[in-house]
Amino acid sequence: MKKTDKVEKKDNVAAEEVKDKDTVASADADKKVKKDKATKKAEKAEKKAAKKAQRKADRKNPEIKAAKKILAIKCIAAILCAVIINFSISGMFTSITDIVKMNDEQAYKEAAQLKASQAAGSTNNGGDSSNGGASSNGGASSNGGASSNGDASPAPAEPAPEPGEKDESGAPVKPADGIQTLEYFNSAINKVKTGASSVEQKKVENYLASSPTIPSALNSIYKMLGGDSWLDKMLKDNSQGAATLKGADIKAKFPVEGESYASQLQPADVKAATCTEANGIYTITITTLPDAKSTAHKHGTGRNPKAFNVILPGTVNDNIPGVAKSLVGEAAMAYPSSTVTITVDAATGNVLTANYDLKWTISFTKMNAAIPLGTRSNYEIKW
Repeated sequence: MKKTDKVEKKDNVAAEEVKDKDTVASADADKKVKKDKATKKAEKAEKKAAKKAQRKADRKNPEIKAAKKILAIKCIAAILCAVIINFSISGMFTSITDIVKMNDEQAYKEAAQLKASQAAGSTNNGGDSSNGGASSNGGASSNGGASSNGDASPAPAEPAPEPGEKDESGAPVKPADGIQTLEYFNSAINKVKTGASSVEQKKVENYLASSPTIPSALNSIYKMLGGDSWLDKMLKDNSQGAATLKGADIKAKFPVEGESYASQLQPADVKAATCTEANGIYTITITTLPDAKSTAHKHGTGRNPKAFNVILPGTVNDNIPGVAKSLVGEAAMAYPSSTVTITVDAATGNVLTANYDLKWTISFTKMNAAIPLGTRSNYEIKW
């Protein structure tokens, strides 16, 4: 065998040995990778089991249970604060809804016209009775005169002036009943949105209207935090102070916020409507009927959302953080009977002041909690 052949054979043996070593090393590496994956999987399962065991232990731990109750109450408080802070922009989350149907408007106008015609007819009948008396007291010529009068057609009665118009003496006509008062109120308050030069907001104060319904499991924690006085203080601390509204801000923030109208109330929405007069100033008070609890309230629907800056359930639910929603659930709103009182210059029909006292109750589906709240809003109107 030649020397070169021996060298080549030796090199081939060496190459085979290296290849075998690489194959063994690769197999060892594969085993190590598989082992690492199995180890990681086992460690992950072990951690998961440990967390599950810890959660079970936590549920039995009175301190952790108490901490979760405190968190639930504070979540409700945080939601209320967020809702109140965003109160003036809640209109951004809703679209304008026109709830006034044409047939409702027509029925309302026909009722007013019927009332006016009945009043006019009563006046005419009184005149006919007077003529009859004159005929019975007189002789033949008087009877003849009565017969002559009977042949003539009666002159049509002049329509009675509407509230806001002037009577024969030039004095403004005051609303005579609840329906006229509501109609006058709508006309006067809607004019604020289109004609006022500015609206001076004196304050918008939130308060606890009455004791809330708190689940028994949370009641002790609620009392520990301070109970009704704690919640009432928190609400008042998140109230608004004085502000001047002009131009677009009047539409955006004066009730109904974000809408072109200030009231779309109809007789079916109202419990009472009264008007008193003193020194040329009308004081009108409208008391609404309540709206039941719902997650679907919107501006222009129901009753109170037609005339108040209501907090809408959709606005609340859109802004509840996930962690809070998992604890308290979704929010629903009810609007108990509320009031708005305005003063109006009788001579011009311009609103001078507007004071709202809105009642609203927020409920949470998972907490079985109901918190009755109120918001007092006071405005002075400049023309």
